[in-house]
Amino acid sequence: MYATYSGQVTYENLSEEARGAAYLYAADPNGNPYAPSWYTLNVKALYQITDNLSASVGLENLTDQRYRPYSSGVTASGRNFILSLRTSF
Repeated sequence: MYATYSGQVTYENLSEEARGAAYLYAADPNGNPYAPSWYTLNVKALYQITDNLSASVGLENLTDQRYRPYSSGVTASGRNFILSLRTSF
């Protein structure tokens, strides 16, 4: 189990370039752009089925939060379920 997080970046702490790209950010009570804080809770597991076959499963963003990594311009996906099989021979 692990968490990923980002602290809030206030308008005063945004770079001049970021302030000019207000469309990438949320607006604070004064209408200024800022990056709100966010976090995700995640769980992953691996199971060795045989000597040559393993399965991994994961659930990311358990709380299904909508967030945007700082200055990325891309809103991250919601809750994710990941399943994979790996074999060797």
